Amino acid sequence: ASFVWNLPFGKGERYAGSASGVANAIIGGWQVNGIYIWQRGFPITIQAADLGNVFDSFGTNRANVSGDPSGPKTVEQWFNTAAFSQPALGQFGNSTRNMLRGPTINNLDFALFKNFDVVRGALLQFRFESFNAFNHPNFTGVSTDIRNPDFGRLTSARDGRINQLGLKLIW
Repeated sequence: ASFVWNLPFGKGERYAGSASGVANAIIGGWQVNGIYIWQRGFPITIQAADLGNVFDSFGTNRANVSGDPSGPKTVEQWFNTAAFSQPALGQFGNSTRNMLRGPTINNLDFALFKNFDVVRGALLQFRFESFNAFNHPNFTGVSTDIRNPDFGRLTSARDGRINQLGLKLIW
């Protein structure tokens, strides 16, 4: 979802519409923008070692699943790693492709702009922008290979909150 809202304050607006001079320069010309993303986690496939050149159509071998793979959904163990095992020599694993989901993405990018009339036809825009404004952890990098010591762990994350200020001349 995205939004742009020109705040209704200042000269010619609903509130303080007759403001001019310094008053209008302070309360007029504000804009709020944002983009919110909530996205289900990407599908993940659990991989095993290739023993005997048994590859599925994607050039990997899938693990055997012998229990409930859903797990605690923590950084240390995103899914139940004990539910997976190495298939026997020359055998395909019985787990399906994309049987689990990685972590969700929950992110708000937010901006507050203030427009100043400089000369006719030109604006100076002060910008405050905040990426991942709520500093929500958005994890990535689920280790899906049963041979990896980090198997089942979340090994990376997207950037935390990043704030920036800027000036933009629009003519």
